[in-house]
Amino acid sequence: MTIANTSFKLMFMNKEINEIDLRKLDLNLLLVFSAMMRERSVAKASGRLYLGPSAVSMALSRLREALGDPLFVRAGTSMEPTPRAQALWHNIEPALVTIEGAIRPPTFDPGTTTQTFRFACPDDLELALVPRLMRRLDERAPLAQLALRPSDFRSMYPSLDAGDAHVALSALPAGRPDSRHHVEKLHTETFLAIYDRTQLDQTGKLNMRRFTETDHVLLSVRGDLNGPIDQTLAARGKSRRIRCAVSHFPTLPFILKERPAIACVPGTAARYFADTFDLECSPLPVTSPQFTLGLVWHARLDADPAQSWFRSLVIETLDEVLAPKADR
Repeated sequence: MTIANTSFKLMFMNKEINEIDLRKLDLNLLLVFSAMMRERSVAKASGRLYLGPSAVSMALSRLREALGDPLFVRAGTSMEPTPRAQALWHNIEPALVTIEGAIRPPTFDPGTTTQTFRFACPDDLELALVPRLMRRLDERAPLAQLALRPSDFRSMYPSLDAGDAHVALSALPAGRPDSRHHVEKLHTETFLAIYDRTQLDQTGKLNMRRFTETDHVLLSVRGDLNGPIDQTLAARGKSRRIRCAVSHFPTLPFILKERPAIACVPGTAARYFADTFDLECSPLPVTSPQFTLGLVWHARLDADPAQSWFRSLVIETLDEVLAPKADR
């Protein structure tokens, strides 16, 4: 145990600690003293500390000189503590236990935790992911709470920095994150088209003509009326008819059930909406844009056992959502 040269005052147990006085004593000697109090034998104490007996004897000699007391006297085959040693041990043992607890890696028991996990999740996955995530929490962490936050690649970093979210699931922006944020890439996502078969009087794959001549409902957080798919179409001299832009994915299937329209949605959400709302799912008649889905968290939570456990739970749940329907 090393005492830094820079001295500052701490308050502990309502008593002021004077680092200057403590610097006069090698605090490693107190660990030797602790081992002697427990073992009452130089040989056994040396085994406990993984030191040679001579090193333990020398440490005891230094401590005796510093405290002006023999500390231990031989009584048969044992070394018995003096009254000064007993009094010293009475005060030092709780402090050593406290220090050991402070530096020991924290433990986490999901079965008893009452922690609130703050999870930023994109709304195209929230409907499919969160009910399954809650089921796992019910089974493994029944006293924990889940607080959902919105997530997209524009807002997730400020949300993580502020502590509004502990972990974010999001489409990952281009480029490397800064050192404050850790990223785990999980899945490459492409887009599919969804529509109501009754409204369009069609089933199966959409051809280019039907795709471009039918109204489209676009997801756009900022209210834009074009996107990467439109750029791909334009490169081929084509365009589509965007009738409406909405800011939340869950709105899309309700619109599609009411009118002949198409929505282009990330594949995982498209398959979920198709199954849940009895919609048709079709590949695009042009090359689909792609993006990487990943988990992002602040570096300060990287080693936190509770957060590490929760991140693993999110990944496990997402794997279930991504699994083929027959495997679920």
